[in-house]
Amino acid sequence: MTLARSKRFVFIQKKPNLSKKQVFIFGSIITSGCLSGAFLIALYIEYLHNPAFHIFVQSKGFFL
Repeated sequence: MTLARSKRFVFIQKKPNLSKKQVFIFGSIITSGCLSGAFLIALYIEYLHNPAFHIFVQSKGFFL
């Protein structure tokens, strides 16, 4: 960090930038987590509002 003559702070980034491959991997992990969470929420809502689905899930041994 340096102090400019106009008394403003100027921040200099000293870490190297992430490569496109790393950004893609991190983005893929975040996206898959969000999609799986949305799927589980939708599945739970369907489970709550549909008695036939509720019976089917219980017959398979899953308890939500």
